[in-house]
Amino acid sequence: MGLIINQEKTVYMYSGKDTSPRQDLVIGNCTFKRVENFKYLGTMVNKMNDRTVEVNARLILANRAYYGLQNHVKSRIITRKTKTLLYKTLIRPVLTYGSGTWVLSKQDEYRLSIFERKIHWRIYGPVINKGEWRIRTNRELYQLYDEKDIVRFCKLSRLRWAGHVMRQDDDDLARRVLLSEPGGKRPRGRPRLCWEDGVKGDVAKLGCRNWTVATRNRKGWRKLEGGGGPPWAVAPLEEEEEEEEEVVVVVVVVVITYKVIS
Repeated sequence: MGLIINQEKTVYMYSGKDTSPRQDLVIGNCTFKRVENFKYLGTMVNKMNDRTVEVNARLILANRAYYGLQNHVKSRIITRKTKTLLYKTLIRPVLTYGSGTWVLSKQDEYRLSIFERKIHWRIYGPVINKGEWRIRTNRELYQLYDEKDIVRFCKLSRLRWAGHVMRQDDDDLARRVLLSEPGGKRPRGRPRLCWEDGVKGDVAKLGCRNWTVATRNRKGWRKLEGGGGPPWAVAPLEEEEEEEEEVVVVVVVVVITYKVIS
């Protein structure tokens, strides 16, 4: 008995630019179709590594989840707090699945923000001002929401994944790929934005110069996710905390001795 490959479910994809005509792959009696993109572990993969395709697919799935809960979101019996919880637990995870690996363009960020505000407008509704009803402004929506917006949530997921990769062993595949420098020449034109560029840009806004070193402080790096400030502002070593405690103990002993003698 051997391995039997399902020809209908097995496809292949050429990664990178290819001007040759699209051809199927023939191996013996098996023929495999060539595709431009396919889904792997719930994530869309395409030959040009364009994350916009994945963002579009996530928006479609999240929109379906939203319309499935529309009766609950429109209900006047359910409180706003419960509706917000429904969004955070049932809609946002669908939208941000795999966002730690995304390379977001300004257009992608804009589309994600529009989708989130659409849900907020439905949850919080209009407001009456001087006897007239009007829709709430973006600032008013996020003041009521009082949580991280969707773009910031995706960027924090990217930082969380970056810290996880950098803390792996040197022989870890993901770490080796991140630290490697691919050969070859760049094509003409503006270089494409890569994942590491997004990480560097995010940490630079927080005042970090060397993010690869800052990720070693796991507690401090995690503190960033909770809005507790930059991770590099926290003491990086536990040994320093222990030394400070020893100094405090010595001072207390000296004070007690002085009182006894006097």
